[in-house]
Amino acid sequence: MMYIVVLLTVMLAVLMFRLFSLKRQIRNVTKQMVELSSGTIEKKLNISLIDKNLNVLTAEINKNLTKQRELRINMARSGNHLKESIANISHDLRTPLTSMIGYLQLLQKGAITPEQREQIGIVLRKGHHLQTLIKSFYELAVLDSEEIQPKFKNVNYSNVIMDSVVENAAMFEERGLHPQITLPEDSVFVWTDEDMLRRILQNLLDNAAKYATGEIMITLLKNSKTELMMTNTISSPKEVDPARLFDRFYTSDVSRSVGSTGLGLSIVKILIDKIRGTISAELSGDHLQIKIVL
Repeated sequence: MMYIVVLLTVMLAVLMFRLFSLKRQIRNVTKQMVELSSGTIEKKLNISLIDKNLNVLTAEINKNLTKQRELRINMARSGNHLKESIANISHDLRTPLTSMIGYLQLLQKGAITPEQREQIGIVLRKGHHLQTLIKSFYELAVLDSEEIQPKFKNVNYSNVIMDSVVENAAMFEERGLHPQITLPEDSVFVWTDEDMLRRILQNLLDNAAKYATGEIMITLLKNSKTELMMTNTISSPKEVDPARLFDRFYTSDVSRSVGSTGLGLSIVKILIDKIRGTISAELSGDHLQIKIVL
């Protein structure tokens, strides 16, 4: 009887030890899976389990991880190749297109009939639109690469805003627009890439000038963060989806009517991400507000 009790006690101890070991190793596997999912580590599961079935499961997980890693590498290579191809094609198209536009402009100034001048004008407008599209494709492909990184320094945000508005005065005058600018009394400085910031503002001003129906308001606030709000009225607010405004190639019916490529604001989003800021859009009635936080 005593022998049976001892045997059962030993068996129970072995089972408890095995159960404890299994639970500890499962926790270890779970921890590694969490780290893999969060991107903390980039390696296979490294563990030797005492249970044959769990060993088989771990081996299959490792095979799957290897396939996923290979797939990510191949996708990254394909994406980089596509971006490089777009950049090269865009660059190759710009020179002949510029020459064509130049010849058309010379023809338009020559001795031609009013009807011919009007037809050449139509072709020129299409050519300029294509030129803008090619430039946007090229810029998007270049900026989307990891090679273009911001050069951070202390930048006078207030001055950059004023410079950008003044540089676009002719564009606003042509459209009968008069931006209202509100800045703090003291100059506001931000730690950012100045060239990227200027490109962001240029795209936002271009966008506002295209679609504003009456007023454009530019407001800079300095709190714990620096906030820039650019607000303008639009003609068809129901046709605009603020949640998709920064998506590539997103164009509302209004955008298509003015020949928009749908790339300007997506380029802004890429640049904002690079300088570690945030951007959002909000629609209130017929007022569209774009906010940048740095």
